[in-house]
Amino acid sequence: MLEVLESPEVRRHVAPITITRYHRMIELGVFDEWPVELLSGVLVEKMSKSELHVYLVKFLYQALAKFCAESQWHVGKEDPITIGDSEPEPDISVIQGQLSDFRHAKPTTAQLVIEVAISSLALDRAKARDYAKACVPEYWVVQPEAKTIEVYRHPIAGAYSEKMEVSAESTLESTALPGFSFNLSAALAE
Repeated sequence: MLEVLESPEVRRHVAPITITRYHRMIELGVFDEWPVELLSGVLVEKMSKSELHVYLVKFLYQALAKFCAESQWHVGKEDPITIGDSEPEPDISVIQGQLSDFRHAKPTTAQLVIEVAISSLALDRAKARDYAKACVPEYWVVQPEAKTIEVYRHPIAGAYSEKMEVSAESTLESTALPGFSFNLSAALAE
């Protein structure tokens, strides 16, 4: 269907969508029946979610909501973050400030972003650029089938300077949220 995009000549003429135009299209209901997110000025169709994906997102959301309950952070689930020409909707985001601080504006960064990658690994890795541009200190790509978590840390000039892989058996300690940890094997065993 989109073989036309394989041609570099055609790709040079693809019309990017601005954040303003994207928001206007949302207001007009263009995406009511078409789940998409804006990444680098391009509409990307969201993938369907498996039961495992839904479970892990809910598990992480509940753990983070409990952790952040009495703090200056709030937790988002599939809520947009506006970053330049992108508006990704990460599975989980931990945002500084109270929920009421964002009544009239979307956040432009987060303290921690987590994506659960079952069929979306390449896309979730590509989102690292946007999260680094937004100076998100820590980004996790949870891969339950591979039993690993890719951890990106220390954004510098739009790229993460540290990338590591943590096995499911290891407990991952967040540096962006001191005191928060996650063990993928324990989550999958519940």
